Amino acid sequence: MCEKTIEKAGFMKGESEMDWDVDTHMASVTYDSTRTDLDAILQRVAHAGYDNERYLAPKEAYDKLPGCCQYERTMEHEPVKGMDAHAEHTAPAGDSLSEQGSTTMGQNAALDHLQPVFDAYFLLKDALVASSASDAQNRAEALNVAVRNVKVDTLEHGVHMVWMKVMEPLANTTGVLASTSDLAKQRKIFAELTGPMAELAKASPPSMPVYLDHCPMYEGGADWLSRDKPIKNPFYGSMMMTCGSVKETIAK
Repeated sequence: MCEKTIEKAGFMKGESEMDWDVDTHMASVTYDSTRTDLDAILQRVAHAGYDNERYLAPKEAYDKLPGCCQYERTMEHEPVKGMDAHAEHTAPAGDSLSEQGSTTMGQNAALDHLQPVFDAYFLLKDALVASSASDAQNRAEALNVAVRNVKVDTLEHGVHMVWMKVMEPLANTTGVLASTSDLAKQRKIFAELTGPMAELAKASPPSMPVYLDHCPMYEGGADWLSRDKPIKNPFYGSMMMTCGSVKETIAK
């Protein structure tokens, strides 16, 4: 049961596969580094209830495991400051999952929660408003980096749970967007970011209001987030700059 649960959590079609050894409690991880990374994979495993060398499972995920699958959590410790007691991060644990044959892995630089993700998103939006494909490509790459560099142990429990849900869609979509210099394609892909970014904004409302805007013309209707109340349409730029309306205001 443990093996099936762990390998299912580590598997993502076209992205990653995991083979866990019951006797050694070690796993071989194979993944496409252009679509995902080890952090994303091991976060899914932790979310399934299993501690690993980078992440401790949330308490409620561990508690949901069948009794026969619950294990001694030898490396549990006090939560990192600023986290909920159920969302924890740790160094390697002797009785937990780790990557087989892995090299020493450094920690991501400390980040101020999710602010870099929002900052990068709005810069990308501004590049599309300006109809600058080259700038948009660079901004998409920066957003992809910001998403992948989020230090999960800075997130309180509720936000942590939402982040686990939206992290992969954000990373995958920004990766694809950063790979193209075609403005029309960039705008179409950008529309896919709105759902996960809005969900994240609602889970962790910023200090200043964020506006969920709606364009009724683009692709039968499309949304985007903005820090500015006046409409500046990223899907049409100067062609139809003010096309749209404020659909919702997200604020504390």
